[in-house]
Amino acid sequence: MSKKLLEKKNFRSLGIVVLLAGAVFAATMAFLVTGTALFVSLAVGITLTAAGGIIIVVAYSVLPGELPKPDYRETTRKVTLTAVLLGLAALTKLFSLNILIFGGSGMRIGLAGIFTTFPAILFGPIYGGMASAASDILGCIISPIGAYNPLYTLTAFAGGFIKGLIWLALKRSKPKNLRIAFTACFAVLAILGTAFYISFASDGIKGGIIAKAEEMPSKGYVQNRDNSFLTDLIVKRVKSTDTYTITSVADGEVIYLPGTATVDGASVKVALGSTAFDDYDSVKEIYIPDALSSFNANSLKDKDVTIYLTEKCTCLDAVMASGLNYVLTETVTAKKAIMRSDDTVFDEFTFSSNYNYGKNLAGYVNYVAFGITLVGLFGLVMVLAEYLWSRSRKERRGETSGVRIFAAIFAAEIVQTTINTVILKEMTYQSAWASYPFMIVWIPRAAEGLIICLIQAYFITLLYSLLKGRFGSLKMPQS
Repeated sequence: MSKKLLEKKNFRSLGIVVLLAGAVFAATMAFLVTGTALFVSLAVGITLTAAGGIIIVVAYSVLPGELPKPDYRETTRKVTLTAVLLGLAALTKLFSLNILIFGGSGMRIGLAGIFTTFPAILFGPIYGGMASAASDILGCIISPIGAYNPLYTLTAFAGGFIKGLIWLALKRSKPKNLRIAFTACFAVLAILGTAFYISFASDGIKGGIIAKAEEMPSKGYVQNRDNSFLTDLIVKRVKSTDTYTITSVADGEVIYLPGTATVDGASVKVALGSTAFDDYDSVKEIYIPDALSSFNANSLKDKDVTIYLTEKCTCLDAVMASGLNYVLTETVTAKKAIMRSDDTVFDEFTFSSNYNYGKNLAGYVNYVAFGITLVGLFGLVMVLAEYLWSRSRKERRGETSGVRIFAAIFAAEIVQTTINTVILKEMTYQSAWASYPFMIVWIPRAAEGLIICLIQAYFITLLYSLLKGRFGSLKMPQS
């Protein structure tokens, strides 16, 4: 491997890649950051650019040997075919879907990856990287999702480049060994997902095959029991809290709203809903505690009522904006509602819950139980299908490359997904992502990526033999 790297042509190619990476990195950081971070980023980019130039100079002036004469006809054919495939990839961008995760843009689902993979496996890493980067830019023009971020173009280039490298490394490997490895990995995933199902069911978190928010136990129930290791691993990462909204208040002239509530031993937020006082006109005074999370005055319009609250009350601005009479006091006596998860009434108040905790818990349960099990079983089915199809093809045209193609695109997908998750979570200022642990954000994206790669590998395998036969005269990259 080291000898091949030190060959004049390969060493020059390495220098070109480093030079381009440094220049693009510097330009990207100039687009994204300011202040001290900008100077540091520019220093890194300029250093990489200079290092790439030095490598190119060394390749030409120090290393022995001669560079092969350029074959312009072959290069033209490669570029032409890459352009055609890129056009097909751009066309599929019109029909791509954007999957939301935790309220933020999660992943773009489409067929463009099928066509951007071919340059990588037919012509090598450089063509693969350029095709993937160009496809990302075209996607932002044709079907944009938010503002353009050049970091995603860099990760797209890295993904295409890695596809080409992995393909070169696995091109001559035995499909049998790869099938055994993938079968073992998918079997482990299926067993792990099943283990999560069993663990959740034994700890009272039951929701059928797909968990639903309204079927999830309360936060207090989950936190106050001795859960198994797998269940505890997930439920401890659910940090959200339910909000119990007051939907109805019993008739009376003086109302003391509850500021906090405890459901099954866990604290929840309390809010005043828009219908709380619809049915009663006798109310004259309402005392709002400091901890009330929100105040909706719709049901108090046209009522002669006075609001009593302190300057520390979180709803002070909402009360002032409502136009109601209000009086600032030193303290407000507040009730505390103590309920079970199946209660909707406390004293004279009726509540409704937004199931915020249940929604998040159900999402986690689905990702680690249903998602992992589905990926494992789907992967096993795909490996078996590829094996049976490979055997039927072997009798006629030789061994297929389905497993090797999947390994190449999935390795690139995992690297690209991991980097993009960091960008989404830490660098795009999306609060919907920043509040979640990295692994909880990464797992659903990786699972979706795995399923997409399995589907793409199937279609790429079908088309690969056709393209390879049609363009067999091209000098394919060798391992």
